[in-house]
Amino acid sequence: MKPKLFLTIAGAYFLLDGLAGFFMVSGFDFITYAYSIFCMSLGALFLMTRNEETSKARNAIFMTGFLSSFAVSLIAFYAQWSGLFMVSPAGYIPPTLWLIVALGFLFVGRANMAQ
Repeated sequence: MKPKLFLTIAGAYFLLDGLAGFFMVSGFDFITYAYSIFCMSLGALFLMTRNEETSKARNAIFMTGFLSSFAVSLIAFYAQWSGLFMVSPAGYIPPTLWLIVALGFLFVGRANMAQ
């Protein structure tokens, strides 16, 4: 997959996930809002850098995307396994999506890295 296409998809995914966080909580929950702002910031970063040429800075963006997505997937898997997320097996869908995004960052980033 081309880096431009992947950064566009990942940027849109991060923006939508961050935006959804604002509508999922009633009242003020700092962690949910902080996560939403974090996702929207990374989504904007990915969308703004999708047209950049291969460079060490773009390598760092791909590694940041990988590390953040992978960490979120691990935390979400742990929350599901420990019973803190959802009662149904459908709770494995969001962590799996995050893991797919993380692996996409890893594989697309590694295939197009600057030396």
